[in-house]
This record gives sequence, structure tokens and C-alpha cells, in this order.
Amino acid sequence: MKAIKKITIFTVAALTLLVPSKLTAQSSANELERATKTIGRIKKEIAPDSRQAVFDVKAFVDGDGLLVVGGKISEQKNAEILADALADARIDYESRVTIMPDTLWALVSIPVASLRTAPRHSAEMATQAVMGTPVRILEKTDNWNRVQCPDGYIAYVPASSLNTKSTKQMDSWRKSQRFIVSTPWQIQAFGSASASGPRDVVTELTVGSIVEAEGGAASISNGRLHISLPDGRTAYAEAKAFTPLEEWAAQDFNPEHILDIAYSMEGVPYLWGGTSSKATDCSGLVKTAYFANGIILMRDASQQANTGGRIEAKDWRMCHGGDLVFFGNKSTGKVTHVGIYDKSGNIIHSSGRVKRNSIDPDSENYLKSYHLLHATRIDGHEESRGITRARNHPWYFNSENN
Repeated sequence: MKAIKKITIFTVAALTLLVPSKLTAQSSANELERATKTIGRIKKEIAPDSRQAVFDVKAFVDGDGLLVVGGKISEQKNAEILADALADARIDYESRVTIMPDTLWALVSIPVASLRTAPRHSAEMATQAVMGTPVRILEKTDNWNRVQCPDGYIAYVPASSLNTKSTKQMDSWRKSQRFIVSTPWQIQAFGSASASGPRDVVTELTVGSIVEAEGGAASISNGRLHISLPDGRTAYAEAKAFTPLEEWAAQDFNPEHILDIAYSMEGVPYLWGGTSSKATDCSGLVKTAYFANGIILMRDASQQANTGGRIEAKDWRMCHGGDLVFFGNKSTGKVTHVGIYDKSGNIIHSSGRVKRNSIDPDSENYLKSYHLLHATRIDGHEESRGITRARNHPWYFNSENN
């Protein structure tokens, strides 16, 4: 494979690679077609999923007759690959491509932030992120930010749901003493170590929420941990509900823990785009349960289905606890639903609410309204495509801490 040329790109600045001469009408049409085909091919190869990468690029001829390649790309490496491909095709053009920044960061500052497909509250909810989740800010407006989550998912979130951080502040956060809510039950944080009234509540916290130790070191009073929230507020919450972040991230694969978290959410209502213990969709249940075990999975069922080790539907009896089972269209193979396998054909999933069913046709609890497509095994496939251990994720820990 051809080596990628190193190109210095300044954040949020248009990069001019080539300045062409004006084109005739015929050459303009030919070059435009070649550039368009090259852009389409590269996008299909390196950024086919708009949920994971921004690659909004097109070729056009401007009013001065110049062939221009313009738009937005979220990853510098993808911009370099496109530049190489256009150079290899000997296409002369002016670049007006903007590389989105990788120096703007934020932490989710509310219990559960809702991220949408467009920057408006009426847009479809795409996913959620709980308090303390680090996100990369790709674009900022007064009221909305376009962000990328640790699983790579890109969506829009109200700016009021975030506390922005500089690169230096994020480095400091990664080095700080942090704790994660590991209890499956939602908890409340109070204004003092002894307060417990409804007017003393500072915030609620859900499983997976990350906070810092107030003052830089763990301090427990009256059985409560003194914590600092992402926006600087301080509070006290039950110490037994927390686990040090390093300890959480160092966990081995534990299917029983994954299933415990999933079962603790039984009865929680189905919510399209939900990924928390308050309300969840099918893939959100999977993500929440696995994250409690220190494993970051991809957001949607259709993405999760292409990760891990595949087990064919006819071999479902070979499934182990914690395996993911996928359902969908028998004819097309399109994945529309996912659950977590337990044992003896039993699964837990979110459909209307989080509940138990079976993929065993002989079971009274057989899930006959869904067609089983296949299963995947995450155990033993950590750090393969689409599966990341939090301890190795650079947004959570600096490399020297790993």
C-alpha cells in the first residue's frame, strides 16, 4: 500500500494542496467527474459509516472555473488518504477541505445527555451519554455541539449538557483520582455528608457515571464519598456505589457482571436512542451492561453484529453467557434487534421494556416474533475492530497510565 504523505494541517483551516489553472468547459466536466468518482471511492473505503466519521466532501467548479474539492472531514488521516488518491489520479484542484478539530473536549455534566441526529430538540435521538463521559467537540454553536463519543459515534448535543475542557484540562482529568458508579441502582448525591432530604439533592447518578475525588484524594465521611462533578459542583454520595476508575478498567471479562447489570434494568422502558439505566433501546442495553465491565462496544445493533466472533443461528446452543444474539430480516439479513445470551437459550433484551425471553423454540418463553440471524462472542475478541477496553482508550487514560 502506498505510503501516506505527511501533511501539516491546521485545525479548522482550509488546506490548499494544489492551485489549478482555469478549466475549459469540456475539461472541467471531465475533471469534475473523475474527482467525484475518486471522492466516492475513498469515502466508501475509509468512511462508509456517517455515524462514525464525518466525510462530507464534494467536488465542484467555482465561478472562476477552478475545480474545487471542499467540505468537512473529521479525521486528518482520512484527509491525507483523500489527498493522496487525488494526487495519484493526477487531478489538479484547489482544496477547501476543513479538518475538524481534535483539541476541543468536554465532559457530560448532566446525569444523562441526549444526543440527536441534528442540532434541534425535535430531531431523532441517536444515542445518550452519562455524566463524566469524555467527548470530542467537532463543531460548536451557541446552543449545540456536534460531538464524537468514545465509541466513535457522532451526533449533536445541547451545549448546556457539557462542560468544555482544553487539551491540558483533559490531560489533568485523565491523571486525577476518579471514581465510576458501579452499583446497578441509580443513586443521589447530596450537598453534605449528612443531608438526605429532597431539597438537599445535588444530582442523581447512574451506572457508568464518572466523577473526581474532591480535593484530589478520596475522602469519605458518614459513609459518603466527597466528589467533584464535571462542572465543578461538589457533592456527597454513598461510597459503596463507586469503584476507582483504574480498578473498573482493569477488570477481566466477566459475563456474570454483564448479565447482572442487564437484569438489574428489567422493566426499564424501551426508548429509541436510550443508552442508560433510566431508559434504553436494545443496543443501548448491551452497551450499558458491557461498559459496566469496562468494555466499550459500538452504538447500534447493526454495528455490534459485525464485531467479535460469529456463531451461526443453527449453532445457538454453542452460545456462552454474555454472547450477543442478533435478530432481523430473514431474507435480507438486515439486523434490527440484539439481546444478551445467558444460558439454556435464555436472553435478556429491550423490546417495549427490558425483559427475558428465549431463543429455544421448545421454550414457553420463545421469542417467536423475531427471527434469529446469528450471535457474536465478545469474550476473547477484546481490542478487535469495534471492541475497546476502556483501560486502553486514550480518552479515558493517558498512555503513560496504561
